[in-house]
Amino acid sequence: MQSPDLVALYDGDDRLQAANPAYRDAYHCDPAEHLCWREIMRVNFEHKRGPIIETGDIDGWLTIAMARRGTVPYRSFEAGLYGRGWIWITETVCPEGRMLFRATDISGLRTEGRMLRLERDAARRESWTDALTGVPNRRYLMARLEEWHQKQCAHPDLGTHCLAVVDLDHFKQVNDRYGHSCGDAVLISFCRDVVGGIRSQDLFGRIGGEEFLVLMPNCPLEVARERLGSLQQKLDQSGPIADHPSFRYSFSAGLVRIDPDEDIHNAIRRADKCLYDAKAAGRARVNE
Repeated sequence: MQSPDLVALYDGDDRLQAANPAYRDAYHCDPAEHLCWREIMRVNFEHKRGPIIETGDIDGWLTIAMARRGTVPYRSFEAGLYGRGWIWITETVCPEGRMLFRATDISGLRTEGRMLRLERDAARRESWTDALTGVPNRRYLMARLEEWHQKQCAHPDLGTHCLAVVDLDHFKQVNDRYGHSCGDAVLISFCRDVVGGIRSQDLFGRIGGEEFLVLMPNCPLEVARERLGSLQQKLDQSGPIADHPSFRYSFSAGLVRIDPDEDIHNAIRRADKCLYDAKAAGRARVNE
């Protein structure tokens, strides 16, 4: 007998690998296509079907959602579906990044307090979100890093993990020359480029000004270096300021491998030192 629950499995790159008929029907997707979660959500939003997404800016909504998706081992929440009522969703993330999605129809349950719960959850997300870019703020990053590090201390033999501190080059000159609104556009564009390219288990956010942090679990140092290099190349092809299409920018980064028994704050300090060295060496580079 087919389960009425929605069940799906996403891989470490957040691509749909398998789904039961209930999920395929509700989310209007074919797992044989191996679409990314963001692609599934965008198509559903454009056709006003599947999950209800209340936003006037789907790119901004996806940035916020993807920046948190997969960053905790387990979470549960309510969501609405067009023409189908409400479902209770659970997401369980394996250490290698695979995510198991399961949802149960709760439309027939009592609805008292639902709006209050939704408002509470929205307020919590807002307190953890950088208001300009939509990515996690320093408060959220530090909380997740502490949780992640505690789990790693219990299993120090599971994988190689990397951390990078990233700073946009000559950002003050962008504000001085083009204005703060253009500087904001650069920050927003940068975050969307990063979030669009990281894995679901990666943790990324803004720690202040034009400085960001990226945690890359289960990622060898050479792979982390290649990923940052690919991002640098992507920025060299983008034009984040609409009125100045020829404008380009770069970043400097300090990249470290987190030692198994190392305090996470010490890893951040080492990455900061590498970032300082990268800037002193001429910027637009990754230093280890």
